[in-house]
Amino acid sequence: MIKNNSGAALIIVLFVVALAATLAVEMSSRMMVLVNKNSILQEHQQAKWYGYAAEALAKQALIQTKKEDKDIVHLKQAWAQDEATFPVEGGTISGKISDLQACLNLNAFRAKPEASQSDKVPQIHGVFLRLLEKLDNTDSLPLENTQDELADTLLDWIDKDDNRRPEGAEEDEYLSREIPYLTANHYLASISELRTIKGFNPLIVERLLPYICIIPDSDLFEINVNTILPEQASLLAALLETETDIAEQILAERDPEGWSDIDKFVSDANEKLPKKLKKNDKQFVVNSEYFQLIANTTFAESRFRMTSVMKIKDNKVSILARKFGGGVDE
Repeated sequence: MIKNNSGAALIIVLFVVALAATLAVEMSSRMMVLVNKNSILQEHQQAKWYGYAAEALAKQALIQTKKEDKDIVHLKQAWAQDEATFPVEGGTISGKISDLQACLNLNAFRAKPEASQSDKVPQIHGVFLRLLEKLDNTDSLPLENTQDELADTLLDWIDKDDNRRPEGAEEDEYLSREIPYLTANHYLASISELRTIKGFNPLIVERLLPYICIIPDSDLFEINVNTILPEQASLLAALLETETDIAEQILAERDPEGWSDIDKFVSDANEKLPKKLKKNDKQFVVNSEYFQLIANTTFAESRFRMTSVMKIKDNKVSILARKFGGGVDE
């Protein structure tokens, strides 16, 4: 009897030891997972702080630019340098600043039409339509809708009313879809929002990316002729209502430090334009207030990407919007 009890006790002891060992292994495994997770979070947080450091550097570059010349922004200034990568402790910081007044701010579709316009649409409507035509002529756009439909549907999406443009689309169009939704009737928040608008398929959006941008909550439509890139000649041609090769010539003859004032730009452009510009055309400027930083940072095995929209006024830089992660369509 004693032997039987001893055997049973031994089995119980062995079972308890095995259970304890199993629990210890499980606890150790979970502890390793938690340690690794915490390490990854710390690395990501450090990479994020490096992103904020890039933002601080961008602010200083813009402030320094304005201190040196408050009345002109051009591509030879410190802010406009090519993307550079700087080594930091445990990682890297890189960033590129671009001028948001060197592209079409699509939120300008929300601006009030000029009194002289009979069709009661904002000025950007015609510019956008001409840009589509030039891009389609250069390399056929993958259009599912006509160019007029794209311009009108974009206007209907952004404008304040529910009145449908002749080629546009309002709420009835979107509410009839398998997954219904309403039109924004408000400023665009990002370029990616275009994909919710009728006709703007991903291929169209990709082709438009070099020429368009978003200034948050602003219908500003002022283009800095000093910061338009040569590869954006189609945009300048659409603005000037001329051929792309003429726009290319104008940009090719631009001084490396740009035009000193808008009158000089108008004078030089009018030498080549059949349709002459007026000196009081408020559409063109040589200064800028809105910029975008795309910062990429690394720390250990973590990578971080941040897009910041900034406004500089009176030598003070304010952050209008931040986006973490994402791809090209900022």
